[in-house]
Amino acid sequence: MESGRVALAGLLGRCAAMERLKSEVAQLGPSEMWVHVFGETGTGKEMVARALHDLSPRSRRPFVPFNAAGFTDELLMAELFGHARGAFTGAVAAREGYVAKAEGGTLFVDEVAELSPTAQARLLRFLQEREYQRIGETATRTADVRVVSATNVDLARRVAEGRFRQDLWYRLKTDRLAVPPLRERSDDILLLARHFLRARAAAAGTAPALLSPAVEEALLRHPWPGNVRELGNEAHRLAVRAAGREATLDDLSADVLPDPGSAPAGGLRAALQRREAELVRRALERHGGILARAAAELGITRQALWVKVRRLGLVGVGG
Repeated sequence: MESGRVALAGLLGRCAAMERLKSEVAQLGPSEMWVHVFGETGTGKEMVARALHDLSPRSRRPFVPFNAAGFTDELLMAELFGHARGAFTGAVAAREGYVAKAEGGTLFVDEVAELSPTAQARLLRFLQEREYQRIGETATRTADVRVVSATNVDLARRVAEGRFRQDLWYRLKTDRLAVPPLRERSDDILLLARHFLRARAAAAGTAPALLSPAVEEALLRHPWPGNVRELGNEAHRLAVRAAGREATLDDLSADVLPDPGSAPAGGLRAALQRREAELVRRALERHGGILARAAAELGITRQALWVKVRRLGLVGVGG
């Protein structure tokens, strides 16, 4: 299905963990199941929620993201469910909430672990009954929305600690998806970096920056505590500083610059294997997956290249 390919294309990655995640999203997307997405900050939880929405029968209706962190109970309820005019100081006009904005579509509630006990109770009632009241009103309203929630903390542990309602957790996690951190996706780092560089260049109308071998190795060695979001920011920096040329270590931010005395991530053998895989991938892509031509460029036999392609898991690249 074309819409399915488009939705999953937003979840960039070739590593086994991302392929597994995309398969799970493809299965759950068309359903009406509530899904909880778990992942560290910056891993792309909202992208997963959007893919679920785009694959669902609700795709023509709104996808509405709502971050539950940083609100008082009253303000959170007003934002989520809406309020009547004069319901509280500053409510100069009636306003619909995020639930109403998502009618017929998907409501993505991020940072759901930050909800207070009162807010948890109100959200649970809405999930059970699909009914809510605007702040300052007595009339009950109904809403037809699919809820996808997300956190960067383990909600099961919060439940065990008595910090999150067990019944709400059971409601939210009809199914659960885990988004892998970037440090566990080393095969995807350069793929993502080049995607971001092309996107930034297209938006700015400039030639894309290229990655030198030294910059590639620095990107592969960095632990990326901010995950894909941090990599995207670094790529934005490179796109501006090295537009139309090959980026050097001088173009990298201080946080990403390698320690001159440190060893390559995973040791020398792992670094060499990553570099080998990248060279083979590039050759295959340049020659449309034709082994004989790629082998000639690399200076090896077609049979030797086929062995490398299988060992490195690159079957289908460039074809």
